[in-house]
Amino acid sequence: MTKGQRVDLDAVRLARANLRRLAHEHPELTTEPSKGNRKGWEADVEAIVDETKDEQMVVRLPGALLARVDAYAERLRREMPGPSWKRSDVVRLLLAKALDAAEPTKKGKR
Repeated sequence: MTKGQRVDLDAVRLARANLRRLAHEHPELTTEPSKGNRKGWEADVEAIVDETKDEQMVVRLPGALLARVDAYAERLRREMPGPSWKRSDVVRLLLAKALDAAEPTKKGKR
């Protein structure tokens, strides 16, 4: 941080709240380091790397819809600082959310 640069305290509070939420949702992230934890993390990272071997899909979108995607990406950047939230990340997230909402649950309910 350079002299004269101000800290965005709202962004800091939001980031801290996100970290507290993640720690609450995933208590395993707050445990002491161990060989077992490391092996688990390595397996998780390998799974993520395998998932990133995605297939490419080209889609044409109207400008208005693309503007909405970009606006949502900007909202995510403000609410969850850290990830870059590229357009493709946001489209994947929104598509997954839409499919989760559209698919019936295991109990046969929507």
